[in-house]
Amino acid sequence: MASQRILITGISGLLAPWLVAAAEHRGIVITTGRSAGDIPCDLSDPAAVGRLISQAKPDVVIHAAAMTDVDSCEREPEQADIANRKVTEHLCAALKQDATFLYLSTDQVYADVAGPHREEDVGPVNSYGASKLAGERAALEHRDGIVARTSFFGPSRTPGRASLSDFVVDSLSSRREITLFSDVLFTPLHAITLADLLFEMVQSELRGSYNVATREGLSKADFALEIARRADLQTGSATLGVSSAVEGRAKRTIDLRMAPEKLEIALARTMPTLREEIAKL
Repeated sequence: MASQRILITGISGLLAPWLVAAAEHRGIVITTGRSAGDIPCDLSDPAAVGRLISQAKPDVVIHAAAMTDVDSCEREPEQADIANRKVTEHLCAALKQDATFLYLSTDQVYADVAGPHREEDVGPVNSYGASKLAGERAALEHRDGIVARTSFFGPSRTPGRASLSDFVVDSLSSRREITLFSDVLFTPLHAITLADLLFEMVQSELRGSYNVATREGLSKADFALEIARRADLQTGSATLGVSSAVEGRAKRTIDLRMAPEKLEIALARTMPTLREEIAKL
């Protein structure tokens, strides 16, 4: 991959700095964002996307740009569809067929039933999940398309943005009152692990959809408590609660755990547990 040109979208997002760090020793890195990056671009404009691809000439695209706020997507489903499906169509239409296109997707494409979920068990319950699933299908229309369904945490390297683990550490350190959801289960990876895995998937020439996740998940409450235990933080300001008690939010899948066996077989490796990933903080 060393001679390849790698385009990373969504440079202002939380994952992008980790992607750039993982990509720098693998090829020539080009970044883009609406008003940031090496080649700023409004990805909702197909003509602008055409110019971006013509200038960047990527062999690999890691498409991390997205509209990810679940409640905003529910209020503005048309905008979510543009950001998460149409943009993907624009990129794939402009991209040469032998370039690899990796689409970052979400655990919110799964139905609100007990997990861990396998790749075929989709059934989004909100506009965010539906728009990301539509984006997945657009990505897989590309000959060399890969879909990585995932979630992640880790120290933010993006100014003005905080990750979930940042929120936990900052809240407990300052003894700010927070509610920890005991009913929401998930299988996120540390961003450093995720970034390396994505490039391993590209290098292995995988195609299709994969859960890129830890082997054993935790509730969000236990996730926060494990962070606190390892960082020796007091938890007196935290209260256990359930997400269903929060009024006015878009419906969400509660059990977001994903089964990573398909990826483990494809890469001939075992995914880490969530506790092992928390230990990387």
